[in-house]
Amino acid sequence: MSPYVIISHYGYFGVVIALILEFLLIPFPAETILVFSGVMWHKGLFQLWPLLIIATMGSWVGSLIGYFIGSYVGRPVLLRYGKYVKLDEAKLVKAEHAFRRYSIAILGIGRFIAGIRVLIAYVAGMNKMGLGLYMLITLISAALWSSAFILVGATIGAKWHFIVGLIKAHPRLSIVVGFLIMALVVIYWWRKRTKKLEKTATMVAETEI
Repeated sequence: MSPYVIISHYGYFGVVIALILEFLLIPFPAETILVFSGVMWHKGLFQLWPLLIIATMGSWVGSLIGYFIGSYVGRPVLLRYGKYVKLDEAKLVKAEHAFRRYSIAILGIGRFIAGIRVLIAYVAGMNKMGLGLYMLITLISAALWSSAFILVGATIGAKWHFIVGLIKAHPRLSIVVGFLIMALVVIYWWRKRTKKLEKTATMVAETEI
């Protein structure tokens, strides 16, 4: 089910449920949901303040759910179901070490990184971070994150007709730009894959030695 269908059919309720589901280790395009919400606010289908509040609460409640799961169930569940978001033991250990050193900064900034915001909720619970401090920081970061992507969506909504007109006016240029973007994505993916293979080969070589 696409973000557009979720929002258009379920409205505010769809936004809050979608943002909560992300923290149940269900791969979900949370940023896309917020951007579409911003577009629909620009079209007059949502009101700004109710949308900001409901989006903030959805992400915040999801963070609390992740925190309590991490606190009471912890590592086994995270490793068992984390494979669906490409989480393994090594990544979890790194996340725990980083969180112990920079917990407040990671809570504040990590929400803007897909995957990381879900992981840090569980890690915070596993490390028994003070609930009051955790709730305060996550509430502030959820509000900032939600507002940022909703405003991005509103900006896209305002410029949509201009963008479509530009594409229609310069179709050949648009095709060239599209291919360049695709090429950059492929190059990025290939370099990332190559580095991963080189790292794996190095680890195998060290093990054999």
